[in-house]
Amino acid sequence: MSKRISRFGVGPSFTLLSLAYAALLVALWLRYPARFRIDFIPYWVLAMAGALLVVVGLFLYLVGLVHMTRAYNADALCTDGAFGVCRHPIYGAWIAFLAPGAALLLNSSIGLTVPVVMYALARVLVRKEERYLEVQFGDAYRAYRRRVPAFAPLGWLRRT
Repeated sequence: MSKRISRFGVGPSFTLLSLAYAALLVALWLRYPARFRIDFIPYWVLAMAGALLVVVGLFLYLVGLVHMTRAYNADALCTDGAFGVCRHPIYGAWIAFLAPGAALLLNSSIGLTVPVVMYALARVLVRKEERYLEVQFGDAYRAYRRRVPAFAPLGWLRRT
């Protein structure tokens, strides 16, 4: 793999496939809102939890975007900042925070399946990015991959 990967990586494919699935769910949710409403938790609790998830997710997303852009422009491997917490913080922000936060804010139980589908998509799609990084950065990337989880922003728990 000598050709440089796009700064967007597999992001466009991830986004389009995720949006297609989410659009299908929105159509179902709009057609049958009562069926997919989360009634066993007061809405104010859902709204607060959803808002918190969205705020944390936006922070992780933006920090990841800044770090990724700097590393990409320098043709360097980024392993600190958001990338010290998870290898794919931009995708992780959507999977762990933004999509579930939006589902809670919308009071949509079916919306909670979006992060599951996003995770499955990301696991398959990021293989291309990871192969590229392994070719470009070799042992440094392999060591980083062993040390830092892919999507769950819990890398600090694994540090010794």
